[in-house]
Amino acid sequence: MALHLVELYLNVDSPERAKTAVAAASGLASGNLPPGALLVAGPWVSNEEAKLFFVLDLQDHSLTVGHFWPGMAHGLIAKRRLTPIVELKQLQEVVEKL
Repeated sequence: MALHLVELYLNVDSPERAKTAVAAASGLASGNLPPGALLVAGPWVSNEEAKLFFVLDLQDHSLTVGHFWPGMAHGLIAKRRLTPIVELKQLQEVVEKL
């Protein structure tokens, strides 16, 4: 399992874009995902900034470009951050070997 925390910084400069962002988040929740991606948790919305975030199991992150780039090209997504994450137990195993 290759878990990634995905943060999408949204451009919601109008009510129409806000509605589009909510529709996109609903699409993620209903399985509208890139090839080889599985939604593990979320999506969630930040209460302080225009940001949507969720956890994906990605087999190959390069396959996500065709899914997210159109949102960037159309101005809905201002920035995307993709952070690989692991379970805490994996770090504990590493630390025990030190």
